[in-house]
Amino acid sequence: MNGVKFIKRPRLRNPYLIVAWPGMGEVAFRAAAYLIEKLKAEEFASIPPEDFFYLTSSMVDKGLLKVPELPHSKFYYHKNKNGKNDFIIFISNAQPDLSRADEYSRRIIQVAKEFKAKTVVSFASMPLGIDHTQEPGVWFAATSSMIGSKFKRMGLNALSAGAISGMNGLFLG
Repeated sequence: MNGVKFIKRPRLRNPYLIVAWPGMGEVAFRAAAYLIEKLKAEEFASIPPEDFFYLTSSMVDKGLLKVPELPHSKFYYHKNKNGKNDFIIFISNAQPDLSRADEYSRRIIQVAKEFKAKTVVSFASMPLGIDHTQEPGVWFAATSSMIGSKFKRMGLNALSAGAISGMNGLFLG
């Protein structure tokens, strides 16, 4: 597959694809990292960083200058023994240069298509003026009214208007 480096090609049943990268408060990134750890998901592929990331600084540690590593963009899988859907989790520890977001998204979708993932979920966080006494919530934006209805039945809140910025908006779009 062009632009994706595979370590192995697992056999997956009707996988869901979950994607995440750092954003506001790193909520999405940390949620996906938690899933990977809790499910003991295994890495199976990556997107080489050279086409999408570039270094913008050097690191200093105890007075010594170090060149940082480029961010990683990795695919993990989990075989769900208790359900009919396995999981592919894509996680990157940085968002790529947004001028290259289209090609970056295509590579992720290439993997989703190869493994016949029909559902894609992107984690993100949203700033809201709430305090600790209010009940937290989960909002969604869907690509079809059928999917939206399904999420509403689950008790999730529809995002009625607004913009989804960064890779979350660009990838799903």
